[in-house]
Amino acid sequence: MILPEIVAVERPATGRVVLTLSLPAGSAAFDGHFPGHPILPGVVQLDWAIRLADRYLGLGQRAACDFQVKFRRIIPPESLVTLSLNFEAARRRLGLEYRIGDQVASSGRIVLEEGP
Repeated sequence: MILPEIVAVERPATGRVVLTLSLPAGSAAFDGHFPGHPILPGVVQLDWAIRLADRYLGLGQRAACDFQVKFRRIIPPESLVTLSLNFEAARRRLGLEYRIGDQVASSGRIVLEEGP
């Protein structure tokens, strides 16, 4: 899976990162979901959250053991999206929130397998 273009990175606190993502219409993330009305699939949002948390928060390669996500708004192509990630190491829990402007598109938590 190709990661999105990262426009800005903020690190407001330890274990936390806020990324601004650009989602061009030609991104492979939109392929086939849905023809004529593309949206960013939920599975892509989860994959990006885990992979970007690994990159920016140094989680190591971990798999999801459990997750709970609420999708509130579709994310269409040509969106500028803010992804906030917050890792609670003691609980192995990654909090995530995708926003378009001031509206929450999706939010939730992912429990990750124990690290090495």
